[in-house]
Amino acid sequence: MADAVPAKIDLSDQGRPAEEAPETRVRRMSLLWIAATLIFTCMAATFLEFKSRSAHMAMSNLPLAVLLLFIFWLLGNTLLKRVFPRFSLTTAELRTMLCVLWVGASFAGYNWVTQWVGALVSPRYFASPENRWKELIFDYLPWWMYPSNFPGVVEAFYLGLGRDEALPWGAWVGPIFWAGSAALAMTAIGLGLTAIFQKQWAEHERLTFPLAEVSLELTEGFDRRPGWAPFVCNRLFWVGFAIAAFPILWNLVEYWVPDFPRLTIFDPRNRGRTAPISRYLPWPFSYRLLPTLMGFTFLCDLNILFSLWSLKVVGQAVFYVMNRVGFSIGRTGQEADPMQIAGIFEHGVMLGLAVWAVWAARPHLKQVVRQVLRPVDGQTSVTAIFSARGSAVVLLGGVAYMVFWLHAAGYSLPMAAVWLGLFWASIFVAMKYLAASGFAYLWPHWSEPIPEMWVGTGRMSESTQVASRLIGWRVLSGWRLPPALPHVVRLIARPTRWLVPGSVVVGLLSAALYTIWLCYEEGGGAFRTWSLVGAPRGLYNTIASRIAETHPTVSDPAKIAVWIVGGLAATVVTALQAQFPWWPIHPLGLMLMFSWYVNLYLLDIFLVWLIKLLVLKLGGIGLYRRVKPVAYGLIVGYVFAVGCAFLVDLIWFPGGGHYIHGY
Repeated sequence: MADAVPAKIDLSDQGRPAEEAPETRVRRMSLLWIAATLIFTCMAATFLEFKSRSAHMAMSNLPLAVLLLFIFWLLGNTLLKRVFPRFSLTTAELRTMLCVLWVGASFAGYNWVTQWVGALVSPRYFASPENRWKELIFDYLPWWMYPSNFPGVVEAFYLGLGRDEALPWGAWVGPIFWAGSAALAMTAIGLGLTAIFQKQWAEHERLTFPLAEVSLELTEGFDRRPGWAPFVCNRLFWVGFAIAAFPILWNLVEYWVPDFPRLTIFDPRNRGRTAPISRYLPWPFSYRLLPTLMGFTFLCDLNILFSLWSLKVVGQAVFYVMNRVGFSIGRTGQEADPMQIAGIFEHGVMLGLAVWAVWAARPHLKQVVRQVLRPVDGQTSVTAIFSARGSAVVLLGGVAYMVFWLHAAGYSLPMAAVWLGLFWASIFVAMKYLAASGFAYLWPHWSEPIPEMWVGTGRMSESTQVASRLIGWRVLSGWRLPPALPHVVRLIARPTRWLVPGSVVVGLLSAALYTIWLCYEEGGGAFRTWSLVGAPRGLYNTIASRIAETHPTVSDPAKIAVWIVGGLAATVVTALQAQFPWWPIHPLGLMLMFSWYVNLYLLDIFLVWLIKLLVLKLGGIGLYRRVKPVAYGLIVGYVFAVGCAFLVDLIWFPGGGHYIHGY
């Protein structure tokens, strides 16, 4: 199945009539438009977060920054196809557009770059005798990944450049290079895993890839013949479009008429879309509805949807009981509270699912190993994107580089290898189950407490302890990208695989350079954003407090037991699902039963499950296929309306926009 889609968008002219070549080729001019769109997307994500404060456009596995520009081109291209078909983009070019944006914009805004610059500049700016950062951690920080300590580099970042001061680009060459090299290495590992497992997931396990499936259907039929694209001709699509777009467009009137009644149904969480339940629960109930999430998860299997909301309810009950009785585990002085217990259990579940995924794919992996050791000319490859040998080389090359990158950052070599293995096991699980569910807020679990749980901080050097908390989502670039790669492979033609690393370079550079320029031009402190102040202060305070502890932790059997229980629970649930077709619980629900992101969208998931259940009960698969365009309309309508709101903010309220989209 992985090769069926690229066959429609093969960029090669070989074996095709000459008159068909223009319809299947990604033209050079189109590539220039695609690159320009990616650069604009990365800049817009930072601008709207810092300057306009209208939205956080990069907060998921398929961020709004990507969807917004893709939908803009989709709708604009629909008009071009109807009026000037010669100038419209083809299906291949639209899909390539989405892939390039999806890969490159993974570095935009809140997803990485705005937190990265804050983490790199803040230590020297906020260090003080009170927080003792210089005394406790400065000797262990990997300064090679920070901007050079030239005069004015740090102060001008937060306060802005003076009239005659030049922006110190030289100080940022090193940080951008090392961030970019890590991003390319992480991408290489992700591509290697995708190449090896793609056919297993698509052909043998029949994963649905909802995020890619929606894009495939929306872009179908964009050839050079005049007329409307197929999705435009479906009335149910416009029903979904109107449902999602109308409330947001209605609320635009309130920008000029403050007393105008608002429709708050799609407001983000921080605009009052929560209700407290109990002080013993970690988060209030969120009734925020997000049409894009509902549209994508409508393609998700019923048992996954049922497991997500039902086990989340169980998880809330477990939290309530543990908090109510003050339950904790661990040795004296290093006890884990309920939230930490949940994190350890969740990581155990993820590792169990990773082991099971490899075990289930063992016949396929034997074929991969056979082709790596003894390739045969003309033999059909069992891998995607690369040959079997190419996949192994790309994967192992990325792993080797990241081990030494982490070692240079402060990890000991054994700990770097262990940390990378644990982290990539959870990324691997996120890659697979994002392809199964379409739930775009599925993240790998960060694994720095797990090695400490086994060996204790008493057997870890100070540099390893600092690195284990520093190398996170605010510093390590590229970790958000791999979950999207299995979807990208289904959309992009094999001859254009070079666009993936190319998009990484263009996206990271444009996001980093624009964000750095904007902070120096206007002063990062003037933006009053958490990414530049609150996040880095919290990060380095946590690191300093850990180094300042006089009683190091030791190996903790109770925590290890919870971790093992998580892995065993994942194995049992997965085995039952594989053995009994009637088994209602999917392991993804077990993995996310304590997740904050599921808590945010619990109502959305329940409603989608209920609607899809009724559709299948009343009309079967035929009715389901007929109403799918409503889900597509929800996605396009919401993104279109949010884009209109952004334009209004940029034109009439450029200095203080209305917060439209977020969690």
